[in-house]
Amino acid sequence: MTPAPLIVLPSARLSASELRAAVLDGELVAIGEGFAPIDAPITAAARAASLAPSLLDDRVVIADRTAAWVWGWGPAPAALMTCVAITARIPSPDRRRLRAREVVIDDDERRMLGAVAVTTPLRTLLDLARHDEGADVVSLLARGIRCHAFTREAVDSALARRRSLSFVRPARERLAAAFEQAGAEETADQPLLTR
Repeated sequence: MTPAPLIVLPSARLSASELRAAVLDGELVAIGEGFAPIDAPITAAARAASLAPSLLDDRVVIADRTAAWVWGWGPAPAALMTCVAITARIPSPDRRRLRAREVVIDDDERRMLGAVAVTTPLRTLLDLARHDEGADVVSLLARGIRCHAFTREAVDSALARRRSLSFVRPARERLAAAFEQAGAEETADQPLLTR
C-alpha cells in the first residue's frame, strides 16, 4: 500500500511566506489549503487531507465543485463547498462559514478519504447537475462522466432513487448535454482508420 503524501499545513513552525518561498523554490506545491512535496503524487486523498483543517468533523461532507476537484475532474474552486445531513446539527455560524447545504444523504453517497468525508463521484455529478448554474457546468459534468465512466443507466437510476428530488428536469437536460459532449470528445480522441 502506498503511503499518503505528506501534506504540510500552515503552522507556527513555518510562516506563510516561508511556505510560499518553498513553492517558488520548487520544493513544495500548493494543494488546497496546504502544501505537498513536489514529488508526492497528488491523489484524491491528498486533496481531501489538504481541506481537513477547514472542516469541523466527518458530519461535514465536501460537496459540489470542491468534491469534483477532490476527485480530480474539476478545477480548484474559489470557495469551499460542503453539505451536511439534515439530521446532523451543526451551529449556524459554522454552517455559513462552510457554505454547507442541508441535504438528505445516505452513507453510500459519501466516501471517507482518511478523516475527510466527500460525496461519491456519482452523488457529486448529480448535485452539480441539479444545483450548479455555472456557464461551464456541462463541460464539468462531461469531464466527470469520462473520468468515472458513468453510464446513462447508472445516472438515471441514481436520479430515480429519490422521487422528491428538486431540479430533476434541468439536471436531466444538463446531463444529456454532458453525455453528448463526453461522447463527441471520446470519438474525437480516437485515431482515424485508414485503408
